[in-house]
Amino acid sequence: MYIRGNPDQSIMTTILAFDDTTGRIIVDSSPDTLLNQRLVNAPAVIFDTQVDGININFTAQELEHTTHEGLPAIAAPLPETIRRIQRREFYRVEIPVGEPASCTIPVVERGRPPRQAVVRMKDISVGGLALIDTDNELPHESGRIFRDVVLSLPEVGEATVNLDVLRTRSIVRPNKKEIIELACRFVEPSNATAALIQNYIGRLERRLNAKRRGY
Repeated sequence: MYIRGNPDQSIMTTILAFDDTTGRIIVDSSPDTLLNQRLVNAPAVIFDTQVDGININFTAQELEHTTHEGLPAIAAPLPETIRRIQRREFYRVEIPVGEPASCTIPVVERGRPPRQAVVRMKDISVGGLALIDTDNELPHESGRIFRDVVLSLPEVGEATVNLDVLRTRSIVRPNKKEIIELACRFVEPSNATAALIQNYIGRLERRLNAKRRGY
């Protein structure tokens, strides 16, 4: 959640409970008490998340300090409307964990030597892909362009692309480890690259369909 018009004033939070009596949702607060106070004082706060790949957000006003199970929390009125956005210009296929595909990303950051980060791909389409950064290898900034990224596509080959990071989100695994998912689009891929990616998607989809049918 973040202050409307100021995404820098944000925290990762979790919906803890629905209070039907008062018509409120209870969410986790930040360890930063000053940020909590700014959120409560703000005219409007945006909640933004994803469910099954669909962006969902809503606006809340008149937030309040509260407690949940004896710990500090924040309460907000139940939203009257919720916005759901799903963009699927291209067919997207999940990449099985047992048949991983990865990409090698040159990373250049101020104050650090250049390095090559190898990151697993979660899914892919002709228009873009999702990356899973398990070891904090990458900068997690929307709008960043990764150039000369090498995709390693099993049974198909390699392709070099530029990636535009559209959004990022944090995922906490059952073992409490936090990983970051980066949704990216390809920046003006060549026809040959698009054909190679489509070939990989076709092969992967045929294999997945065969597994679903028990072959």
